[in-house]
Amino acid sequence: MISNNWDDKAMVNAIQSGDRKAFSRIVESYYDDVYWYAKSLSRDEALAKDMVQEAFLKLWKKRKKVKEGTVIKGWLYKSVKNNFLDYIKKYKRETRFLEITYLETLDFIVSKENETDLKRKVGIIEKEIEQLPNKCNKVFNLSKKEGLTNNEIADYLGISIKTVEGHLTKALKILRKKLKEKIQILFLI
Repeated sequence: MISNNWDDKAMVNAIQSGDRKAFSRIVESYYDDVYWYAKSLSRDEALAKDMVQEAFLKLWKKRKKVKEGTVIKGWLYKSVKNNFLDYIKKYKRETRFLEITYLETLDFIVSKENETDLKRKVGIIEKEIEQLPNKCNKVFNLSKKEGLTNNEIADYLGISIKTVEGHLTKALKILRKKLKEKIQILFLI
């Protein structure tokens, strides 16, 4: 600790004039207290040391601007507190950026996987539709892909509406049976 005859006013005057020995005495006198204050804020030894070093460095760099009557220890504590708050702001920004990037990447990956799964499922369905019996295939495609009504299909193919309904029912029954197992396997993958 600095002796009683070495008060804050004398310390401020000494460092303002560039007295390195006076500055060294300040560092020796206050380092431990300022370090423990920094460590209590950050709970991180390395960060506390960095913040204290930065506070002393700032004191030296701004020595000519330090006002007469300034309590050096209080100035150092305030500097450490400001350093810590700056660190927290920066850390929050970086953390928020990483969270956003992570979520965007995760969304991209999930959408790509869903897109890939969907393409795979559509491919399987189309392959099974192609393997339907000829008339069922034709009626099913006219109904589901072309969007024709049962009446329009009957007129187009020259068959009865009941025959169109029979082919659609048969096609759906076959597709349900064949696709049930394949789609379930895809969902598991």
